[in-house]
Amino acid sequence: MLSRRAANLIRGLLDTWLPAAIREARPFAWVVSLWLGRNALVDFKYRAFRMSPQEFAAAYGALGGHYTDRASDTTPAQADWVFANIGPAPLTLLEIGPGNGAMTARLRTAGHDVWAIDLHPSQADRQYLQGTVDSIPLPAKSVDVIVLAHVIEHVPSLTKAFLELERVARRRVLIVTPKQRFFRWTFDYHLHFFYSVDHLASHTHRGKTSGVEVDGDLCLIWEVNESA
Repeated sequence: MLSRRAANLIRGLLDTWLPAAIREARPFAWVVSLWLGRNALVDFKYRAFRMSPQEFAAAYGALGGHYTDRASDTTPAQADWVFANIGPAPLTLLEIGPGNGAMTARLRTAGHDVWAIDLHPSQADRQYLQGTVDSIPLPAKSVDVIVLAHVIEHVPSLTKAFLELERVARRRVLIVTPKQRFFRWTFDYHLHFFYSVDHLASHTHRGKTSGVEVDGDLCLIWEVNESA
């Protein structure tokens, strides 16, 4: 199972050393399809913006191959960064895109009340809801902190996403996302590509931001204006 740190190393080597004439060529899409699975859409980043919510969810359901066998995108050091910046328990938290639920479980063990939203939520947990970053099914200012690790790069509209995050969060939003360059063919379904913490922070329209790089990815703290 490929770890996140190994994946970042491989991606960095491909992005830096593989000539663009090869990296952007159509035959390279075949290599990508081996990773994403035969039913995946290698040109997803060009189709996604015109998809209905149902088509969008179905595209993710079609992913397979080695992509679905990889380890969690969030490294232990990134998870530790999230916990260090949550704040003292008990808080009401929202985790968007909980994956295998490891972080949700750790947050609950620490004494927090954790809700989660996902395209395909767990049916066994009443606090798992179906939703997306740009359409959060919770009232305004209903949670203290929102956590989204390796999620913001997948949303169709960054404008809608950041407005929704600000609407629902009372205190802060913690974001972990890849530091990644845009290429025509990538080994993921990413729609947005951020090259620095400041670039990521530029999408917030008020409040205060700070951040660091952890294990090759960008980690942003957004202190949301409560009066917004």
